[in-house]
Amino acid sequence: MRRFFLAGLALLALGMAEASGGMLVQIGDVNGFGYGNGNGFKAANGGSVNPTNHSGVLTSGDYLADINKNGSVATGSGDDFDLRSALAKSNTLNFAGAGVTAINAGTTGSKFTDISLSTSYGTSQAANQVLVGGTGSAPVFGAGGTFPDGSPGTLPNQPGFVFDFTIDPSQFNSANPIFFNLIFGDYDVTPATIQITRLDGTTKTVTVMTQGGGQDGLIQAATATLNYADVFTGSHGFLKVDFNAPNEPYTAFDYVELSTNPLVTGVPEPASLALMGMGLSALGLRGAWRRFRAQAA
Repeated sequence: MRRFFLAGLALLALGMAEASGGMLVQIGDVNGFGYGNGNGFKAANGGSVNPTNHSGVLTSGDYLADINKNGSVATGSGDDFDLRSALAKSNTLNFAGAGVTAINAGTTGSKFTDISLSTSYGTSQAANQVLVGGTGSAPVFGAGGTFPDGSPGTLPNQPGFVFDFTIDPSQFNSANPIFFNLIFGDYDVTPATIQITRLDGTTKTVTVMTQGGGQDGLIQAATATLNYADVFTGSHGFLKVDFNAPNEPYTAFDYVELSTNPLVTGVPEPASLALMGMGLSALGLRGAWRRFRAQAA
């Protein structure tokens, strides 16, 4: 079995709206969960959804909108939204970077982006109370699109992403790691894990520490480090990522990507990990008010 190195997931210290510069394949798009810069919307704490004001869209350190302004971002709380594009709804909103010659039909998961993965989505849809556009001062509500897994009223509502693509191997150095990057919001119910399935079918599970108290709707960024051989065989690239949060009734994803650069800064390459021989190591970065940690399950 090829050794699998996962440096873990870490909170981005400063907000970052851009995908990483070395993006290979991106599922979903960088648009602040469809909110853009969150014009006029408020966070659950009553402040701006965009306190970092780092760039043009909501990103790490910002917040999902408290749509009905009742002090919470949660299922059954008037906070269901569907801001997906037509391509996202059709599960085909994917982007290729340098060195990628084709994104194969097996690449899926964009239908899980820019939508509240909420157990109350079906109820909001029936009442035409899903946020589908507008601004915080002039929101537009409607039925929204089909819920990604077809059963919003039951748990779990768990997204899955599959990267299946072709590269020109001559443009890559197989000694370098590959990074899995993601932007997500309101992960606050345990247990929460991520299962990564490698090209050879073997898996690793990472446990996610949820957001702290007083951070309802927090948007976070994370990076996981993989060995090149865990993703590529010759010109074929593949990775399957499943988020397992069986008790999580409300969460959201902006985009996920594979890249030659980390989205989260300060993530070491596999060779620098003290626990390299175990194939998995945890990395923790703490901030005064933002925290995210992942470790081997």
